[in-house]
This record gives sequence, structure tokens and C-alpha cells, in this order.
Amino acid sequence: MNIGGIEQGVSLYGFDQRWVEDPDYTIEDCLDDVHELGVQRFELVGAVFFDRYPRPSVQEIDRVRAAADRRGLVPFSYGGYADVGRITGHEPVDEDYILDLTADLMTAVELGCHHLRAGAVPLHLLPLAAMLAEQYDVNVGIEVHAPSKPSDPDVQQMLAEFERIGSRRLGFVPDFGCFIERPAEPALARYLAAGADRRLLEFVIENRHSGMTEDEVFARVREQGGGQAERMAISDFFGFLSFGPADLDGFATLLPWTQYFHSKFYHVDAQLEDPTIPLEKLLGAIVASGFRGVLMSEYEGHAFHNGDALEQLRRHLLLERRILSGGSGR
Repeated sequence: MNIGGIEQGVSLYGFDQRWVEDPDYTIEDCLDDVHELGVQRFELVGAVFFDRYPRPSVQEIDRVRAAADRRGLVPFSYGGYADVGRITGHEPVDEDYILDLTADLMTAVELGCHHLRAGAVPLHLLPLAAMLAEQYDVNVGIEVHAPSKPSDPDVQQMLAEFERIGSRRLGFVPDFGCFIERPAEPALARYLAAGADRRLLEFVIENRHSGMTEDEVFARVREQGGGQAERMAISDFFGFLSFGPADLDGFATLLPWTQYFHSKFYHVDAQLEDPTIPLEKLLGAIVASGFRGVLMSEYEGHAFHNGDALEQLRRHLLLERRILSGGSGR
């Protein structure tokens, strides 16, 4: 689906749960799901879908390409990594980063992808990365992923280095998970099932960035009758489920050097609403920038084990189309 120069795609990452839990779910089944969603372009994450990562076998590559061809699908991007934890106690050196990048570029070429979502590449190696990208005819995109924000100093330093190098082979892949403003509904459902009070959860969300500490928020919750279920939520909201005001100004600075987007999401309800991520504002900024390219829907709600990836992706694609076509996102 192409709307005003923006084409929708789907990351196979969203099908992780079924891929891991159902041994009968094949790459052909996965691409059947993509075809059913009515998009052509997809992203494949090598560490998930290939047995022989980082260098999959010829048979694995051929199987993906044949399955895609039969369904009229296009391998648009390949998700690679810099495997910094491969050797316990070993800090990666320059050669490690370049070997991983080269392996992923080779796989991207073999799949027919023109984009690589690369792993971490140190600033001083970006000129070499640009040279390798040119050699392999594959663009290298560095993902900006939570808990990072676009305005973070290291991200802005990378932006400045892209501008200095001046190669359009390099750029960003902004992940919309950076812009989470409240927990997803499936996350809240876990605390409610454990006995939490919805009103108190909303109190915690409203006061997450009020200046109170974690302990102070819990003290206020206890005063209102809260207990361990709310305590668990507070711990998560101040930790791995952290959220905050979306860095939209920082996002705007990345747009001139963005190659494509990971339109990350966790839950879209039956009314096609998602209060978690300010999708309408993000898409508005993208359209205003004049961007022409791919918006890759990436479902991460499988973290809640609801087994609903196909339906969630269908809803998310519809929500994106409604916004891009001028309808209200909320």
C-alpha cells in the first residue's frame, strides 16, 4: 500500500512468538501471513529466522527468496546485529564490528535487500561502513531504539558524523518505541489480573514524571489503599517499562537522514486506537518532511504472549492508512 509516497511494510519480527512456540510454523506460513495483510515489502531479522546466523546457509537464503517470489513479496530490509556479547568477557574491537557488519551486508545482498538495519557501529568506523555499503550496494541504517531518544548526545553525534561523511548510504532507522508515552493495555492487564486498582495505575502513570521518586509514588499509592500489585507496576514503570513525553523535536532532526522507519507498536484496540505512541504526530512529521519510502510496521506485543500478531498488524496497518489518508488517528 502506497499513500503519498509512503509505502507500508511488515517486519517478520512481529511473528516471533509463533515462530518460537509452534515448530510447525514455517517461513512459508509466515510469508503467507504477510501476503494476507496486503503489503509487499518485509523485513527479516536474521538472528530469529536463520539457524545459521550470522551466515545462513545457501538453502536457507534460497528458501526465503523462493517463498517471497511465489507470493509476490519483496525482501526490503535485513535486520542484523553487532554481536557484542558473543564471547564472554571480551570487549569487541574494531575488527569484530566490521566482521559482523560485513557478514550482514553479504546476507542482505543474498536476500535481495537494499537496506540493512545494522547493529552498533562506532562513530570512527562510519566512514568504513559507508565504503562497505557502497561496495555491496546496500544502505546501512543505524536503529535509534528505546531507551535512547533522538535528542540524546550520542544520537546527535552520529547525526553530525553522517552529515560530515555526506554519504547517503548511511542513515537512521528510527524505532517508534522511543516515543512510548504510557504503558500498553496488555501490560496494564497483567497488574489488574494481579489485583491492582485501575484508578491507582492511572495515578502512577500520571505521576511517573512529576518529580516524585519511585518510593514516593508508592507511598502515595499506599495511602490510597494500594498494595503489592501496584508496587510491581511502579517498579516496572520506573524500569524496563519506562515511558515519557515523546521527543518529537529530536525526531524532526533525524528525518533528513532517515532511510526507513520501524513503526513499532504494542497494541491497537478494535476501534483502531493506540494511546501508547503518538502515531498521528509522528506520521505528520514524516509527511511534512517530504519523506518518500517505507514505514515498516513492527509488532512487539508478542511480549505479552497474546498470540494475536496477525490481527494486531492488520489493525495497525489500517490505523496508519487512516492517518496518512487524512483521517483522525484517535
